[in-house]
Amino acid sequence: MKINSRFFKTRNGIKTNVKLLESVTDYLHVIDHLSDSFASSDLWYRGVSHTKYELIPNVYRDRFCEHHEDYEWWLFTEFSNKARQFIPNHNSYTDWQWYFTMQHYGLPTRLLDWTEASLIALYFAVRDPNNTYIPSVYILNPYWFDELQNNRKSGDGVVYGTNEAANSEEHQKLLSSYFESDEKCPCFPICLQPPAIDNRIYAQKSAFTMHGKYINPFKIIGRENKKARIAKLRFSTTSSGCIKEQLYNMGITEGMLFPGLEGLSKDMKWCYGIK
Repeated sequence: MKINSRFFKTRNGIKTNVKLLESVTDYLHVIDHLSDSFASSDLWYRGVSHTKYELIPNVYRDRFCEHHEDYEWWLFTEFSNKARQFIPNHNSYTDWQWYFTMQHYGLPTRLLDWTEASLIALYFAVRDPNNTYIPSVYILNPYWFDELQNNRKSGDGVVYGTNEAANSEEHQKLLSSYFESDEKCPCFPICLQPPAIDNRIYAQKSAFTMHGKYINPFKIIGRENKKARIAKLRFSTTSSGCIKEQLYNMGITEGMLFPGLEGLSKDMKWCYGIK
């Protein structure tokens, strides 16, 4: 595949391929190109089944939050109170652990899921081939993003952990600011490495961006930075089933990503064509 100046164009501030990709091989070839272009092989990926889905976390997609002050704080407080009965070691839980647990069980938060594995992101994009429309994978250099947002020198970018004992005072202060009121909360996201509160987080090589006040910050960043290290790779809708089959043959399956009986059952249903 030839990648030249006409291969990409910018849409909503994000570099996007003009010709739709049709195979895993094409995808990996473009990622090799972007790794060089973005000056890093440690990229993050997010797969979406529909090309219209933007980099917006659940809490901002739920319009209820526009009409109810402190909507997210209310959800957080109620969840952390009622969920204690199901978590034996809840007394040692930090705010971040409660917050990741909320995200894990489907409540709206300002967290946006990413993965460090390119093929896992592609799997989530084509997971249900019959319900895709130009499935896409977003790609981000998280270290560049931290350099940009926190005025760091090239090569000094950070992906943050949430273990207070391991963080510097500077990092802890920055992390804490995302739980502040709207006036004090940062505008742009921060890149986080989550604690392994569930085996799925490890299996899926999960990472997160924790968003601030801006609803669609990556669009703003892309428009303000001509060399933004953010991209979106789009795939042919009709190739979704074939791509999923290719990934299955590479070992990227429900059972691998969702360890347990549910993942095993879904693998068997896919293998035997059971709906």
